[in-house]
Amino acid sequence: MNQVNARHEIIREWRSLPKELRQTDEQAAAFAMQIKDKYKFSSDSADRYQIVKDWLLRYLSITRGLERSAGGEGKMSGDEKSTDPGLSAAERKTLRSREAEEAIAEHESAQKAFHENRERLREERLRREAAAGPMLYPAPELPDDTPVGNVRFATRMRKALHAAGMKSIGDVREVSDAALLSLPDFGSGSLSYLREALGLPSTDGVRPKIKKPT
Repeated sequence: MNQVNARHEIIREWRSLPKELRQTDEQAAAFAMQIKDKYKFSSDSADRYQIVKDWLLRYLSITRGLERSAGGEGKMSGDEKSTDPGLSAAERKTLRSREAEEAIAEHESAQKAFHENRERLREERLRREAAAGPMLYPAPELPDDTPVGNVRFATRMRKALHAAGMKSIGDVREVSDAALLSLPDFGSGSLSYLREALGLPSTDGVRPKIKKPT
């Protein structure tokens, strides 16, 4: 669940409490501690309690300000919507202001979550690339133990080699033409390119597998 949806559900549960249980900062803090683990939302911060408490305190602050501005019309419960029937013009205006504040806060939270998630994904990609090692172009000089995943083959070709269990350039060099041509979406053009790129002639049984000494 993203932060925007989590915030919406937590505020909804906060508003469902009896009015006397959602008036003070202390009540907001206690509720945040109680509900912080109910909705699993992504966050770079490990302190879910602080995030939820900040949401509740911000909402509580907005509600208090709007109640003060509506003092001449009598205090509202905080559960009304601007579309509810029977509201005065001043009450409807006040509720629209509150809804606008909430919408802006949710938009800002969504934007922040989007940018944080994008940055997190970028950092994860960079970590994976660093762990996998540098990407290399196909060449006769590549050592046999070079992982196939580290060579800049076309995606279709790399997937075909992986599906056939070939994990290293040595594996590719040792397999026969017939075995390569039997792979899905692997034709004679792919075979010719592969043999030329790795510096081997395209013949059947290019380099027989060498049995490892026991």
